[in-house]
Amino acid sequence: MYKFVDLHCDTITSAANKGEGFFENNLQIDIKRLNYFLSPTQIFAIWLTREDCKNAFKKTNFFIDFFEEQLHINSKYIGKVLSFDDIKKNEYSKKISAILSIEGGESLENDISNLEYFYNRGVRMLTLCWNYENNLGYGAFTKSTEGLKPFGKSVIKKMNELNMIIDVSHLNEKGFWDTYNISKKPFIATHSNAYSICNHFRNLKDDQIRAIRECGGIIGINFYPKFLSNDELVNEEHIFRHIDHIGNLIGFDKICLGSDFDGIEETPIGIEEVSKYYYLFDKIEKKYGKNVSEKILYKNFYEFWQYNVFN
Repeated sequence: MYKFVDLHCDTITSAANKGEGFFENNLQIDIKRLNYFLSPTQIFAIWLTREDCKNAFKKTNFFIDFFEEQLHINSKYIGKVLSFDDIKKNEYSKKISAILSIEGGESLENDISNLEYFYNRGVRMLTLCWNYENNLGYGAFTKSTEGLKPFGKSVIKKMNELNMIIDVSHLNEKGFWDTYNISKKPFIATHSNAYSICNHFRNLKDDQIRAIRECGGIIGINFYPKFLSNDELVNEEHIFRHIDHIGNLIGFDKICLGSDFDGIEETPIGIEEVSKYYYLFDKIEKKYGKNVSEKILYKNFYEFWQYNVFN
């Protein structure tokens, strides 16, 4: 059985909005299929629609309540993670590990005290922006050349104090470099690919990839076909092109997977939902060997979480 870490999915929002549960559903991720694997770790992000953002703090709490309810109902199979030790405890109990993330700083509603509030509710990661402008800065979709706003800079500093993981996926370039210059802790891109391979504005340029390596961060490969290639048909080979490029640029010890499942309608051929990871993992192991495969699947994240986050 394979062990893996997936740095990003939108299953909380998708399940709650569609009236689905975590154990078995019609989405791309559920507990039943995660249990095909060996105590996997899934990072569950809370993503808000633009309508949700009108009352972002309240709506985020609604989704956290839903997440906690689903973990309680399915506590035999899945456990919440607040520290690396929780992952090891879940492995011992043969449970799935669930890490809570927020995708978009709108949830803070321009109040820095809300960051600590969400941390105390179990949130361990924040994606600063989604595609659009918010009180922290500008998403890549805006094409803005402006950097982080004063509140965004304060959030970076407070996240460092809390040992909360900063996620720069979706952030525009200037905001990325502001994060690089301000943060004293490693930051990550949970679901972003290489711009040199696919020139989509959501992907990372080579100097950004090197900066993530330099700061001690990691990069999760996104499965959305439009971020993988301009080709009409996309499969695992397109994923490998990004892995190869990033690996050749900064080494294979900073590469992870960040599927974006339940946030994407299109997927690479053969990797339509989480149970199809077996197909992908077999291909990764055959191409890169067991040592590199295990690094990409879970060891790189383990090392980041255990040795970089709290140093």
